[in-house]
Amino acid sequence: MEGKLSMSAGLAVLLDVSRVRVLSRAGTGAPLDIPWNPNAPADAAARVAVAFGTGASMVLVIGLGFLEVARPELPPMSAADRHALLRRDADRYLPLDGELAIAWTDGLAFALPAVQLNEWVREFERVGRVEAIATLPQLCAGAAESGAFVVDAGHEERGVVTIHGGRVESVRRIPNASGDAPPERALDLPRALRAALSFVDAPLTSQLLDTGLFARLQARRGWRMARAAALLAASLLMVGWSAARWRTRERDALVQRVAQLRGDASGAQASAARLASARIEQRLLASTDSALAADVRAEAVLARLSTLLPSDAFVQRLEWDGSSWRLDGSADDAPRIVPLLDADAHFANVRIVAASTRFLDAGRQRESFSIAFDVRAIAGGARGGQ
Repeated sequence: MEGKLSMSAGLAVLLDVSRVRVLSRAGTGAPLDIPWNPNAPADAAARVAVAFGTGASMVLVIGLGFLEVARPELPPMSAADRHALLRRDADRYLPLDGELAIAWTDGLAFALPAVQLNEWVREFERVGRVEAIATLPQLCAGAAESGAFVVDAGHEERGVVTIHGGRVESVRRIPNASGDAPPERALDLPRALRAALSFVDAPLTSQLLDTGLFARLQARRGWRMARAAALLAASLLMVGWSAARWRTRERDALVQRVAQLRGDASGAQASAARLASARIEQRLLASTDSALAADVRAEAVLARLSTLLPSDAFVQRLEWDGSSWRLDGSADDAPRIVPLLDADAHFANVRIVAASTRFLDAGRQRESFSIAFDVRAIAGGARGGQ
């Protein structure tokens, strides 16, 4: 399975039969046009280096004039198997001897002697890294969606590449001396070369490669992916480290800010605590003053109860929670105490708050009581009016 790392080359270099045309990714004008001798490529490579410098990545584009084209009938198979089959059995489909560099696209096979291609690659790699090798007919599909286009096919021939729906439908050579009228449309060469700049991402099985070039570009692509993965991992580590540093700084800043605010607020918090305590004391004093003003002191209530409770009643506890009173004790007949208190004008909301229990006291049966009630003003204390 081939890896894919999106990128584009710096130079697209088209090798036609008599001309080398070079388009730079940074350039906006027409391609550089250089005459060359395919059998002595060093001079053309040197002129490209003078024009564009060295070290740039490039895509080599092989013109139709160097290519043999066939449409082999192959059974359905994977791209890798098809590419291996064509390289192994090329002489069955193409009129060439020796090892071949093969490209495949849209059912068409393009071939070139491997020794010639490797010589060109060696010379142009003195200028920069050759990252991909394409054929010009393959790039016609990137130059237009449909149409027939004239391309250079070598001495005394012209090529016609027919594109339909973005696919290469046919590639044919026509002698210049033939009476066939050429198509009206010439190939937009700058557009085709701009498409070549992105051919670095094309599958290796679609590129014009022999066995050695295939292995070399596959290793280079794997190295690029490994480097990209390492850079991504390093970037993620840096992002994580930076995020941790940022969180630490923010936490330390917040801790310092909280400590500062606590120090600044300590005086106000102490004042608020004193104010709350004073308000509690004020409420207690106000409730005590209210009770005293209403003459409902415990001794007054107990004195009033002493006039109402039967003589056999025994009071164990009298308590007040600030609003209601509670009376606990025992008597021979505890249930009759509730109506006695409820009938008095000084008591209100008389109610039983705990169940009564019976017990023997010196052989005498008694009952416990737990009664709550509210008190109105008891004027005159223990001797107040009925």
